[in-house]
Amino acid sequence: MTKSPAAVALLALLAAVPAVAQGGPSFDCAKASNAIERTICKNPELAKADRDMAAVYLALAGRLSAPAKDHLVKDQVRWNGNRSRACAGADAAIAACLEARYATRIENLKVLADGVYPFIGEYAIFRAGKVGNITYSIDVRYPQFDGATADFSAVNRTFADDAKKSGEEGTPKADAGIEREQAWSYEQTFALRRPSASAVTVAIDFYGFSGGAHGFGGTACTLVDLRTGKSVAPAGVFAAGDEWLKSMVGFVGADLKKQFVKNPGFDDALVPASLAKTLRDPGRYCWRANRLELIFNAYDVGPYSAGPYQVVIPYSRLRPLFRADGPLAR
Repeated sequence: MTKSPAAVALLALLAAVPAVAQGGPSFDCAKASNAIERTICKNPELAKADRDMAAVYLALAGRLSAPAKDHLVKDQVRWNGNRSRACAGADAAIAACLEARYATRIENLKVLADGVYPFIGEYAIFRAGKVGNITYSIDVRYPQFDGATADFSAVNRTFADDAKKSGEEGTPKADAGIEREQAWSYEQTFALRRPSASAVTVAIDFYGFSGGAHGFGGTACTLVDLRTGKSVAPAGVFAAGDEWLKSMVGFVGADLKKQFVKNPGFDDALVPASLAKTLRDPGRYCWRANRLELIFNAYDVGPYSAGPYQVVIPYSRLRPLFRADGPLAR
């Protein structure tokens, strides 16, 4: 019987276990056939990252049954293909690309292994070229929820449309009118968090440069309820009413005020009415396993030179405010 590409890929990784045990990467360096494999074999840290990823992946695959295992294997095949497309160029560029990709993949695989498998796949948009005097590269990774237990179509469409739009905005147009040589880039990746058995947080990290004095970047988070397939705003996590917002204004205002002593921000951003408006933005709520991380990107509450601010609040302070039937209820 002919094996599927997914099954073949899993068998290949299983066959690589002896190489892992010997301290090399998850493949035989004597058979390295491309620049990526050769770069991994020459770099002990990348070799370790490769075998660490293989170990996490195989542990997860070993406890899954179809269709979850089939989904994971196909996603890993896709991840390998995206890695091969994106990590190119000089040795140093390949190494840096691989280092970042392995770190993110390992952490995301660990989240996929935390509880019931959530059927989240990594998809990508990659292109590079030159328009006039501008050389550019676009490397956008985004998630898709492939599970059949709920209707994820709306949240998937948002992730895909935002990724497409970001890639298009980072691609120079023929009429850009740039007179000198420039290198534009846009890179986006995502990290998964598991704040509860019923929810997953997707943290989109992005950075780009398209001329100007400096680049732009930041983090935007989305909480997805696995029971409904919908994204959840803060008001869907906290109990009805505005009591949660009043409490958040107090928590966050006090924390940012302390941070402003060493890293000055915009004082008017701490005015309660202004801060309340800022805190209604669901994109800054990065829900984690035991704490909420609130992200304030450049210009949100301070100048570009101040960089991003972060406020961390443990759930022990927030749990009394959670709604009983919400995605973070215990």
